[in-house]
Amino acid sequence: MPRLSLSRIAAITATAALTAVLITGCSAAATPAPTVTVTVTASPTGSATPTGTASPEPASAKIVTLGADGITVTAPEGTITAGYFGGAQPAVTALSAVLGTVAPTFLAAGKCNADQTTYDWGVLKLTYLGSDASQADTFTLNAAQAPTTVDVSTPLGARVGGDWKSYDKGVPSTQPNRSDGTYEDVLESTTPGGDSKTVGTLVTATNGVISQITVPIDFNADC
Repeated sequence: MPRLSLSRIAAITATAALTAVLITGCSAAATPAPTVTVTVTASPTGSATPTGTASPEPASAKIVTLGADGITVTAPEGTITAGYFGGAQPAVTALSAVLGTVAPTFLAAGKCNADQTTYDWGVLKLTYLGSDASQADTFTLNAAQAPTTVDVSTPLGARVGGDWKSYDKGVPSTQPNRSDGTYEDVLESTTPGGDSKTVGTLVTATNGVISQITVPIDFNADC
């Protein structure tokens, strides 16, 4: 499938609106941040490496970083950022440029969700309310497969398939966390601009291996 260059995507996404909050499941949601930044910069020589040593980084020149306030997509031709409250379409376009084009899937409202649409690239899923990305003001991301050709990670180095203990050592002890012996999770960072300090980047491990990364989501969500 044909892919757009990141430099062209930046021109498309520079006017993205910042207006609302996605409610996923029964979670509380953050209040929209006042601004969203879209930038394009030349990539340095060689691959960028996220901070942290949670797991080995795949040999890839394409990187998706799941930050507290948005995603950063890096490829040889440049870098683009898209805020979680800057609209869903800029993120869909940027991710499609490095992960490929996929057809969206619609899910009707249920006990723990409103009508919503998901783009599933395997290594990463993007979900927004409703059925039209151009009308969706915000979105959430979920990683539940180990990265291969495109590195998907958090700023502190969490990657699906990585060692939990190695990653957790680099997370401030003041961050919300819990463990029941089998499952462990921590709120790596809080999404800026929200009215709750429990909404942000949630990293989950199963039996000592990082199994899921979701952002932005409420650490106290019950669904």
